[in-house]
Amino acid sequence: MVRPPSFYSAGIGTFETICFAVGIGIATGMIAGTTGLEGSARGRMAVLAGIIGAVLGYIGTSVLDGTVVIGAVIGAAAAVFSTAVVSDVIAGAQRRGATWALSLILVFAALVIAIICVILPPFAILPAGFLAYLAWRRRQQADRKHAGLRVLR
Repeated sequence: MVRPPSFYSAGIGTFETICFAVGIGIATGMIAGTTGLEGSARGRMAVLAGIIGAVLGYIGTSVLDGTVVIGAVIGAAAAVFSTAVVSDVIAGAQRRGATWALSLILVFAALVIAIICVILPPFAILPAGFLAYLAWRRRQQADRKHAGLRVLR
């Protein structure tokens, strides 16, 4: 049974719901990932970010009259993924001597992404694509870095 959109909200469709949840999840994960944790601590932070992303995705899509289940699931998945990627980037930068300024810049960028995604949900495609590309490149570099060690076996 489809309920009609309320008088007070725009009533967004499925595509906008997914984009909105991705944007909110990415922003949540970016903020959680600025801790730069590694190992099992990164996993625990990703789980926490996933829970927060699910709650924010649920609340945001219910306010906008979207499909709340989709918003919660996609928000959680986007938060976990972005936490893993951003935490890896921050940990690598901290090993090279980065300061807290990088974390501050990422928190500001996350807030900007969240605000833009509330106003224009399809904008979330850009940061999602960038994070996917960043994860792919970091994985490629890690494989290339350890390729010489596999030859020694």
